[in-house]
Amino acid sequence: MFIHNRIANSTANGPGERAVVWVQGCSLACAGCWNSETHAFVKDKDMRIGELADWILDQNVEGVTFSGGEPFQQAPALELLISFIKERRPELSIGSFTGYTLQELRDGKFNWWHPELRIMIPGDAKLSNSILKQMDFIIAGRYNQLQRCDDKPLCGSRNQEVHFLSTRYSPTDLHSNIVEMVVDQEEGLVQITGFPESLAAIDDKEGWDDVSSHKDEGPDDQMLAVA
Repeated sequence: MFIHNRIANSTANGPGERAVVWVQGCSLACAGCWNSETHAFVKDKDMRIGELADWILDQNVEGVTFSGGEPFQQAPALELLISFIKERRPELSIGSFTGYTLQELRDGKFNWWHPELRIMIPGDAKLSNSILKQMDFIIAGRYNQLQRCDDKPLCGSRNQEVHFLSTRYSPTDLHSNIVEMVVDQEEGLVQITGFPESLAAIDDKEGWDDVSSHKDEGPDDQMLAVA
């Protein structure tokens, strides 16, 4: 499975404390997407499903949220990963950001990337619905920079919608959009995730003068290398 990045604990990417996995690869390429570096399907970003599942299961969190990139463009791998996780921790909550609408996914109107053939394969409703029935929520819809907003929980633009796919959560479990800074002492990196108003707002914050930013769809995934 092509993976761009991951963090062990976040409260900006869904209800409760959650692990977050940003997949690598998205052909939707929404204009203004802050995670443009996740659009290419890069072979050296490949990670074994078992290894990723073990990492997720090792985290002391309420659930995991998939972002990207476009998780459903790796649908066969995503289905295997979620099934593996659910077999071992059935109580773990599963959520995902996706550029597809819920209706598109339910109707099988999506494409997924075949890593060996390196082509897009038409999706099918059986595959997407198998994934959706194991999820508790999705944030769905393409990012529209003309409708950008910061007052709609978990949404980067007003056209996007949060869909609750199980009885586990409701709108009362969502809070206002926030920004988090996660420090990785070993790698010497600070990761920013959530919904910042702009990169300029981040770069202009006091104390960040000696930090070089590397711009990586709601939510934003930023890696800052400490100078």
